[in-house]
Amino acid sequence: MPASKTVDPDKFIGVFSHKLAANLAGLGWIGKSCLLITPDYGPRIRLATILTDAPLKASSMISSKCGNCMECVNICPAKAFTGASFNPLEPREARFNPNLHRDYSKKREEKLGEGICGLCVYICPYGRPRKN
Repeated sequence: MPASKTVDPDKFIGVFSHKLAANLAGLGWIGKSCLLITPDYGPRIRLATILTDAPLKASSMISSKCGNCMECVNICPAKAFTGASFNPLEPREARFNPNLHRDYSKKREEKLGEGICGLCVYICPYGRPRKN
């Protein structure tokens, strides 16, 4: 089940939330950019999911380490992120405006030939190589 497969392009949703599954399995937390942030690689990961009924042991969930950081929110050229922390009881729109993201991506695609900018991934301090 590929993570990039969208079933409703207007709502930017897929069949299965790989990020939420990884969050619940203790692989990372959902950041203010709505991306899964891992302690070692930050948001610089690719997800895929294998559904199984095998008895696997999950780690404990990791609480958000974003704190007051707003780097991803501030750098977003589409202004698609609200800066709110992840709360599974709130709709995604409390953190992210998919329409702003889609409109910006379409304009970028027309102008540059690629729609996703990736600045939120670039700017995240988690998972960056350390300078000695």
